[in-house]
Amino acid sequence: MKNLFLAKSNPRETIIEHTENLLKSYDMLKESYPNLKNINWELLKLACIYHDAGKMNTKFQNKIIKNINKELEKQESEEMLPYLEDFLEDIEEIPHGYLSNAFIPISYLKENFTDEEIKVLYESIFYHHNREKLEGHRKEELLKIIKEDLPQYINDFKYDKFISDEINLNSKFMRYLRKRILTDANILDDETYDIASKLIMTKGLLNKIDFAASSGVLVEVQPGKLKGLTEKSIEPYNLNDLQKYMKEHDNDNLIILASTGIGKTEGALVWIGNNKGFFTLPLRVSINSIYDRVVSKIGYGKDKTALLHSDSASEYMKREEDGIIDKYYLDSTKQLSLPLTICTLDQLIGFIFKYEGFELKLATLSYSKIVIDEIQMYSPDMIAYLVLALRDIVRMGGKFAIVTATFPPIFEYFMNYAGLNRGTEYKVPEKPFLKKLDDKVMLRHKVKIFQVNIDSNIIYNNYKGQKILVIVNTVKTAQKLYYELSKYEDIKDKLFMFHSRYIKEDRAIKEDQIFNDGQLKNKFSGIWITTQVVEASLDIDFDVLFTELSDISGLLQRMGRVYRNRILDKMEANINVFVGDDKLPSGIFDNTSRFDSIIDIDIFNKSKEAILKYNDVELDEEEKMKLVSEVYSVSNLEKSNYFEVIKKTIDTYSDLIPYDLKKNEVKLRNIMSETIIPEVVYEKNKERINETIKELGDTKDFSKRTSLKDELMKKTVTISASMFENIKRKGAAVEKLEVNKYETIYIVPGEYTFEKGFEIQKDFNKFSEKQFG
Repeated sequence: MKNLFLAKSNPRETIIEHTENLLKSYDMLKESYPNLKNINWELLKLACIYHDAGKMNTKFQNKIIKNINKELEKQESEEMLPYLEDFLEDIEEIPHGYLSNAFIPISYLKENFTDEEIKVLYESIFYHHNREKLEGHRKEELLKIIKEDLPQYINDFKYDKFISDEINLNSKFMRYLRKRILTDANILDDETYDIASKLIMTKGLLNKIDFAASSGVLVEVQPGKLKGLTEKSIEPYNLNDLQKYMKEHDNDNLIILASTGIGKTEGALVWIGNNKGFFTLPLRVSINSIYDRVVSKIGYGKDKTALLHSDSASEYMKREEDGIIDKYYLDSTKQLSLPLTICTLDQLIGFIFKYEGFELKLATLSYSKIVIDEIQMYSPDMIAYLVLALRDIVRMGGKFAIVTATFPPIFEYFMNYAGLNRGTEYKVPEKPFLKKLDDKVMLRHKVKIFQVNIDSNIIYNNYKGQKILVIVNTVKTAQKLYYELSKYEDIKDKLFMFHSRYIKEDRAIKEDQIFNDGQLKNKFSGIWITTQVVEASLDIDFDVLFTELSDISGLLQRMGRVYRNRILDKMEANINVFVGDDKLPSGIFDNTSRFDSIIDIDIFNKSKEAILKYNDVELDEEEKMKLVSEVYSVSNLEKSNYFEVIKKTIDTYSDLIPYDLKKNEVKLRNIMSETIIPEVVYEKNKERINETIKELGDTKDFSKRTSLKDELMKKTVTISASMFENIKRKGAAVEKLEVNKYETIYIVPGEYTFEKGFEIQKDFNKFSEKQFG
């Protein structure tokens, strides 16, 4: 039987057809971004042409034929494809990428490329899939297949893109692959930068082109006129000083310090301009909001803008009138093909761990502009990862802009520590951009300090029919305050709560409610009790804030939810801060505690010390920024655990051995959590939940599966792993709900209401019938 030279089984595609699709993607990439650094386009083209030539080996062809025949059997077809005779049955399949280099004429390479470039080409093709490492006898088996298996097919394989009509197989490429390039070369080392950067670009772009061709999506969508559309959306106000600065410095890396509500988002979009860009934020709700704003208000449509986080499919589905997901759009999003992607940081910077295949993202970011918003919300280990990522992105040719209302000096210290320096790698404007009215810095807040723990009586006595926002550090404290305030008959109907421990469908309702109540034009009167979930995610404007102290940066974020775009127009304080007494505010623990503190205790103490100076004082935007600089100074924190975590993380991951870590070992987000359904929610919806899981197992339709999964997840809430373990330790009867063989949701006893969310049952000794089976 003749070799059909198949590359894929579903849909059926030959090696030549697949390669032609790669070359279309190659042309598109070159046309969209012709001036990429560190790339030899001819070398990349050769990589595309030859990368899958090794698939013509007998074992690979028979594997594809087997898959096709399975499908034909399901269709009850009588015509099955015959298998090729395998003369090397005793040898296990060698990954095709390891064989493909044998087809490239080495004489041609030596005439047209340097030894370094040849090594880059060979390694890019050899490792373009992450396969087993070839050791000992497997190398001998590879040579045997090149000598005894492939020759029987080469005369029948005719492809006009190959360098020569006559294929002369050779195994000389193996000597170029004795040691991987990045074992000795590094983009941080000037002497080896050239070969290291070429390898990252060639292999990364080969992977990008290959994945796009396999997915049937465009490798890159041409950028549109984002700059013009953004400027038009600002009219008739015209660009303010911040936006003008970012427009004038759109070829620089920037750290921008600017007041809340001044138009940082628009400034950042103008800076990205008509280039490939990524806009990162820490919270999904913020990302969804910016995405909608860019698509609907600015007019940079779905054909140019992507939304990328762990729940993208569900969010896309919500925005489709017919509830059917555009699979092409979702695949384009995952392939980073669209000109603008609004996303979480962890979707981009995992490349710092240098796992197999890391080159794709770094290569993509090398010709992109990355915006980092709300940097102060990241944990110390995430700050370290970000610093390392920015260092490598800049080294490869990418650009970054950090835009924030608060930029702790300790962050810049660690940027310098990692090799990013002000003046050479990035610029910082001489002064922050402050929100002004009639050329005066806007004064929006007056502070009152309470040296006690947060008190429901104080909140009640100061309600006075206003729009009150309460922000506390933990869900437990929020629920306690709600319980205490609900005892007051005159306000119990004006009391609302929002935190992270609601099932998803209730959380979405709560989010809409607080957003609507928090609009300036809304004459809402009442009290919303919340946690950090509102710190940076919601564009709301309340009259008065009552808050526990966490740290100074978080406090300023919380202040931004009150008098957001208003000038202070009253004598009494609109910011009330509870700093604790002998007992620390909720969620704060000293270093002797067995509990993890939400904020480093040293940062809390310095924040408390700083804010105490402002009791009964009006606090303008400039003073707020000075407070952050004071608390987060290196001299203040160099002996803190916070400082130590950032430094240690940078030192650990700064110079990793490439390909040592596996991708599934890498966890950017140090978030250990469990997805649960509160028992009362499960019992109420048991029949439909079980039906949904069964339907999920039965259907293969992607949109239907996403819809069913979304329906199921609406009944879930995410709790910390430590809380989950605590519940089990207390003797709770926790049941497992198997969604599929990879995914489990737990049914957990506890109280749940729309008003208060999930509460841990105080006494699990009050047995339910289920515990007796």
